[in-house]
Amino acid sequence: MSRWLYQMSEDSWPSENYRRTVGEGKTVRWPTHKRMFAHESPAPGDIMICFYAPRNCDRPGVCGLGIVTKYLPKTRRFDWLVLPPTNSLKRHPWWDERAKEIAELVRAQSVRGTMYALPAVLDTDIRRGLFAWAGR
Repeated sequence: MSRWLYQMSEDSWPSENYRRTVGEGKTVRWPTHKRMFAHESPAPGDIMICFYAPRNCDRPGVCGLGIVTKYLPKTRRFDWLVLPPTNSLKRHPWWDERAKEIAELVRAQSVRGTMYALPAVLDTDIRRGLFAWAGR
């Protein structure tokens, strides 16, 4: 099982569209676009963390969580099931000092990617941060 950070840009897809389209319990199909530093494609069972980059964004940060259910290699798209606490994160993205550190670490080589493979060593920090932030 892999973990992915899916970076979105306010310029390319306004967060209002994301908040309207994505909701817990829904399955969504998205493109992979540019995968950074990944030796594999998304696969069923992989964890997906959605993130709005801070550039030109009033509410940057982690705004969603889900699980990949299908990968379509010919179109380089994947389906993912939106999980809790996404609805809470859509209203108030996780963007404290630890979230900023994780984003900087993951995007250190290039801030222009779409999908970043997340190192397993960040699992605990991400899980704790996500659910602690959403439970506030």
